[in-house]
This record gives sequence, structure tokens and C-alpha cells, in this order.
Amino acid sequence: MIDRIMIAKQDPHFEMDKLRELLDERLPAPEADRIEYHLSNCERCRSQLRAIAGEPMWWDETVEVLSKSTFIDQSSRPTSQPPSDPAQPQRSFDASLDWIRPLLQPLRDQHSGPVDDTRAIGTLDQYSIHSVIGQGGMGVVLRGMDPELNRPVAIKVLSPHLAGVGAARTRFMRETQAAAAIVHPAIVPIYSVVPSARLPYLVMPCIDGGNLQQRLDREGPLELTEVVRIGLQIAEGLSAAHKNSVLHRDIKPANILIEEGNGRVLISDFGLARALDDATLTNSGMIAGTPQYMSPEQARGESLDARSDLFSLGSLLYALASGRAPFRAESPLGILRKITETRAKPIQEINERMPRWFDNLVARFMEPDLTLRIESADEAVSLLREVNAHVRNPTGNQLPDSLEERRPRRSLRWTLAAAGVLTAVASAATWNHRKQENSHTERSLPTVIEQSRRLTTMATSVPAPPASTTDDWDAVHFNAELHSIQFMLEQLANQLEGTDPTVNPDLTDGDQK
Repeated sequence: MIDRIMIAKQDPHFEMDKLRELLDERLPAPEADRIEYHLSNCERCRSQLRAIAGEPMWWDETVEVLSKSTFIDQSSRPTSQPPSDPAQPQRSFDASLDWIRPLLQPLRDQHSGPVDDTRAIGTLDQYSIHSVIGQGGMGVVLRGMDPELNRPVAIKVLSPHLAGVGAARTRFMRETQAAAAIVHPAIVPIYSVVPSARLPYLVMPCIDGGNLQQRLDREGPLELTEVVRIGLQIAEGLSAAHKNSVLHRDIKPANILIEEGNGRVLISDFGLARALDDATLTNSGMIAGTPQYMSPEQARGESLDARSDLFSLGSLLYALASGRAPFRAESPLGILRKITETRAKPIQEINERMPRWFDNLVARFMEPDLTLRIESADEAVSLLREVNAHVRNPTGNQLPDSLEERRPRRSLRWTLAAAGVLTAVASAATWNHRKQENSHTERSLPTVIEQSRRLTTMATSVPAPPASTTDDWDAVHFNAELHSIQFMLEQLANQLEGTDPTVNPDLTDGDQK
């Protein structure tokens, strides 16, 4: 992806037939890549691609929909003023969503069924539409009601810029249908897919608990038990999807919905990221969506496998624990560079409540090297289950060995090093005193040797740390050990100068002077 943005190709303009082959996915991969690079820097070819992207019927209807849209400056509209007629229900859209109005049919007075539609603002086929839940790069999500089953539904309608691209539309329908075949408690089920509408749409259950991004914005970093619980449920959902050869490609907090009441999380928007990526070929080479949770290989525009979703899951765990995305910059390109060139800042430096081993856990998912990253969603589920058991009952369930903090036993290393230094100094002291006057040598040499042995014995006898060190052990014993070593080195330094009476008690005050 970075290459697609940064590298400008000097290819001549492409013929319409070649662009049609690109849209129909009939070109070899190298040739398709070359044309895609060219499109990111050639407005003329992009314009031609836009003109031929959709079949005439879809293109004409998209133009018709957009031509009926009215865009009003949101700042000019009062947002808190009640309706002028209290008897009339509130039926206002956000002004930026007015493009959806032409898709809705007027309410029918003879509407049959048990559902009270007094709150509806229109209908979409058999569904009565009550409000807009949200919007994004993919389109708009509407809240509606299924009159036949008397249940609320969420209807995701694709934006015209997606529906007008033949390849994106086809891929969206294919991958959405594949996702609809996945049945798992952690994946939002798809009730139906309607490809024949002006703008295709899919129907899902209406989940009222919001999404993880909204919860993060509201609460900040979550507790450790919550982070692990949510991560485990997402990993279980990804495992089911990957077994059906379906990748998500856009795991992020905004795509994780929360059930109201029980807090269960569900993954939404399978397959939509791929369709959006296809659509961007006709839109000035810009990056599709927010790349903060992409894997390095996805940021580079390489082929993806299940491990890409796992990297994104690790990035999501990072965000839940720290309250922010792992990679941040002022532009999407800056984020992509950080993803491909750096590692995220340790979580404990942002949220000190998180244990050190949690960074080790996230690192298993966010490893840039594919060969070292956690290999499968099944492996992720197994690991997170062990972690979940540990955080809920630390005394009864041990942390997985792969996450244990293995700090170096600094005190033992210092002890051995100090012993070696003291031995060397003692040898130097012995050699030095052999060159002194015979009287002093006869009196001091045995004492020097004996004292050197005593000091070396003291250094090597410093107690080694226990098998499992603690912060308290390090703080007390490590500092005491350093003071002991410093004292012994000072004694030996004085001894070499012949000024330490504790080393050579035969020296008189006159001798010392």
C-alpha cells in the first residue's frame, strides 16, 4: 500500500478495454499491479475508470440518487430544538445523510402487520426505517423493523461510490455471502443480502449496546479482566471465520459490537474492507479507512492470511488496555510508516496498572515478522483461555510459561563479576608487594594474600537470589551487595597504597606518614 501511494509510474494512458479487464479481474497480477500504480497518479485514467466502472443501469441509478440529494450545512441547523408540531414524530436525518432519502419509499397507510410504524420515516422494500444508526466509508446503517417477524433490524446500505464500481460490488456480494454462512456467537449474523436494489444492502440484527470504540471513548482503558474476556471472544469468532476461509481485514474497536445487558461482543462488517479497498482504485489512490489497526503486510499492500487478522486483534488488545491505538501519526501515510518500521510503545509505560506479562501477550500478536507471530486463531484462543483463567483466579491457574517475565538475575551476575575483579586486584597486590623492601614484604605479603582471600570469600559468599526473584529482593539485596563490593574495593585500593592499617596492622603512624 505504501508503494502504491509513493511510487509514480510513467506508463502511457491505458485503453478502455484494458481498464474493463481490470474491473473484471481478468488481468494477471503483475499487470494489474502496474495499472493500479498508474491509476494512483493519473486523473485521466481514473476518470475513464469511473465512467465504465458500473453497468449502465447501476451507474444511471447512482447518478439519479445523488442528483436528488440535498446537502445542508449542519452548523446552520439547530440540533436540540424539538419538532414544531409535538404530535408529529421526530423524522430528521443528519443533513449529510440526505442522499439516502430517495432510496426510501413513502409510508403506506394500508400497511399490514402488527408493527406500529408511527415512528417510521419511510420503507426500504418490506422494512420500515426508523432512524440512522451511523455512517462511514462503507455507507450508512439504518435502524428498521421487520414486519413479518416483528423484530428490529439493522440495514447496512452501501454508498454510491462503492455500488458504482463493478468489481467492488461483485466482491462485496461474494464475501458477504461467505460471511453469512458463518454461524458463531461472536459474529454478527447476516439475515439476508439484497444485491438487486439500487444500492445493495444487507440485513442484520439490531444490537443496541454500541461498539468498542464508543466504550473506549467513554471509559478509557478497560480493566485487565475485561480486556482478556473481550479478546478471547473475538479470537473465537475469528477462528470460526478462518475455518471457513473468510478473512476480516478490518478488525478494530469500531467493528466490534456490544450486546446490551450481558456485554457479549460480536464482530461485524466481514468482507466490507475488501470491497472498499477495490473501490479506492477509482478514488485518487487514497487509503481506504483508518489504517491504525492494519498489519505490516497489509500496510505494504501484500497478500494476506489469517495472521493479518491476528495482528489487528493484538492492536485492538493494545487499545483496550492503553486507551489509544498502538500507532498514531498526523496522517494515514505516517501511520502506515510507523506500522511497517517501528514497534508500539510498551503498554505499561502508558497504563502502569497493566502487568508486564501483558506486553508479552500483545507482542505475540503484534510481531512484525510473520514467522514469529502467533500462527492461527486456534492458537490464539488456546493462549487467551489460559490467560483468562489466570486473571480470574491467579492462585489456582498459572500464567502460561511463554508469558512469564524472565528478568536476568542481576545480583548473581554482579556477585560473580565482583569476585573476579577482587581476585585480579588481589593478584596485582601480591605482585606489587613483592617489589617492595624486604622488611615490608616479609611483614605485609602474607597479610595481603590472606586479606585478598578473605575479601574474595566475602564476595562469593553473598547469598544468591531466590529461584523466583521479587522487586523487594532486588531493591534490598542488590543495593546492599553494591555497598559491600564498594567497601571491599576501597580496602584493596588503600592496601595497594600501603595506608590501610586493617590490612597491615604492623604499620605505625610514622610508617603511614
